[in-house]
Amino acid sequence: KKLLVTLLLVFTSSQSSVLAFSYYTLIASLAFVFYIYINMNLKTDKLFIQFTVLFYVVNIYLFFSLPSYDIFLSGYVYLKFLYAYLSIKIIGYNFFENVVKIAYYGTIISFPFFILQLLNYDLTFDLVGLLQNNLDFLSFRNDSYANNFLFTVNDAAQYRNSGFMWEPKGFSNFLILAIFFRLILNGIKLIDKKILILMLGVISTFSTAGIISLFFIIIFYFLNKNIKIMITVFPVFLIVFSLIFFNSKILYEKIIYELSLQQEYQTLLEKNDYEKETYSLGRTGSFIVDFNDFLERPILGYGYTRENRTNSIYVKLIRVNGFSDLLVVYGGIGLLIYFYRHYLFLKILKQKLGYKYFFVIFIMFIGIYFATTLTLHPLWMSLIFLTCIIKNSML
Repeated sequence: KKLLVTLLLVFTSSQSSVLAFSYYTLIASLAFVFYIYINMNLKTDKLFIQFTVLFYVVNIYLFFSLPSYDIFLSGYVYLKFLYAYLSIKIIGYNFFENVVKIAYYGTIISFPFFILQLLNYDLTFDLVGLLQNNLDFLSFRNDSYANNFLFTVNDAAQYRNSGFMWEPKGFSNFLILAIFFRLILNGIKLIDKKILILMLGVISTFSTAGIISLFFIIIFYFLNKNIKIMITVFPVFLIVFSLIFFNSKILYEKIIYELSLQQEYQTLLEKNDYEKETYSLGRTGSFIVDFNDFLERPILGYGYTRENRTNSIYVKLIRVNGFSDLLVVYGGIGLLIYFYRHYLFLKILKQKLGYKYFFVIFIMFIGIYFATTLTLHPLWMSLIFLTCIIKNSML
């Protein structure tokens, strides 16, 4: 039962198919976990009650203070938070083990598909897209995107492993989370079959954010090991990583390119291109546009109403910076609360397990959010409620 609830939580956060991001799937999943929650006679935490009151008080303020307010989207987001909380309460401390298990087997399943994708992209695209091409209710961007729930093929990532997520970056972020959970479960042992498979999975995504996050994971590992190991092995690792970093198109060159987009965002805002419906602002461009919006409403932000934020009148601009999106949606106060919840979760882990240097993982989380807009995915929403299940756990 707990594994099934975890699977649903991951599936509804995968964004990989029509079913995964459908309103109906969320409502059905919410009804399912609510039924289990009631039958298990679980007690609602004071934290979630406070969260609910704060959420509605802030949204009432936004309703009266903004020129436009999307009541449907705001209510839908609350249901996602509720779904994430109920799921976490049901799963309990099995959450960590279940995430690792799903990531591990999901990675193993992805490898044959990925190898076939590299050998024959067109054949893989056709095979993976069989369901959505033959079932109308699963149809979604069929000309450039294919998904069979176990694997995703995307024209924008022909040589990268998307796993069961919507894109390689999303898959790598999930695997990084699983690697961290595995480390805290196995006593900080990096030479571990599951961790090695998960690391191979991250590398196969060729995700800049994923590989940099993997670097932080390894730093966390070394900092918690014997000082002799730290002195002898870490410098060698640092040299090797530096050589790879500065000679890699997906690391150094990709970061330089993203930074260059700080000069391009204004052009994108004014872009008049009727042949293309959407443009990505990039991480840097997204941050600049969002930060300018934040300065207009720095305390409580704009909420979930996109119309009040800077956009182009000609094309839809896609923001890909989750950190700056948090800043605009929740304002400075909301951002502090959001990351304070992550800090508390890591602090309790430190107290229970005795490991040190969790600040490295905290920085890693900020980096993950900076690289990807994950903040409305139920799995990642659930992280702010983790303190409700680990305070009394046997981790």
